[in-house]
Amino acid sequence: MLELLIKDLKIEVRRKFEILASLSFVLVSSLLIAQSSYLLARNLIVPAFFIVLIFVAVFTSTTSFLREMDSKTIYGLKLLPYHPYTIFIAKTIFTFVLILFQGFLGMVFLAVFSNDFSLFGLTLTFIVFSFYIAIISAFSSALVMYSEGRSFLIPMIVFVFAVPVLTPLLKQDTVALILESSAVTLALVSLSPYILED
Repeated sequence: MLELLIKDLKIEVRRKFEILASLSFVLVSSLLIAQSSYLLARNLIVPAFFIVLIFVAVFTSTTSFLREMDSKTIYGLKLLPYHPYTIFIAKTIFTFVLILFQGFLGMVFLAVFSNDFSLFGLTLTFIVFSFYIAIISAFSSALVMYSEGRSFLIPMIVFVFAVPVLTPLLKQDTVALILESSAVTLALVSLSPYILED
């Protein structure tokens, strides 16, 4: 599994324009959230930050199974001596690393731009939610990799799966978020072999 994760990270580092585009999105959205918080209300910072993470999950869904499908390496990946669980978990961890990195940078940018460092008090909630949307992102990527309508389906799947955790997320109930994340993780990991079969 570690070999798959390292391979994906090496490929991602080589794609400098995609990294720059993702970081630009995080930077600009953090700046816009900070500016609007001065005009509207300071209590919009946390919900807006988590909405940005959902968009980051939609963007990063293209870096896992969809990239393998587009580059025609998905079939070689399936031939490797790894169980589909292992492949799915490796892609999920890769997506989690990307979301965590971009989200942490967004948190730093937002704290600096808004001059409000209380967002760092939500670090555990941020990590749990990042894992939750990473598994949703990897699952949606695997689910629609053979579909022609994936540009429409991926955002829909990510947003539909994100809705159940919005209440504990906005209440900052980390325990409920961990429980819901665990349940969804078990369900999606158990479905992964059926999606990754031909």
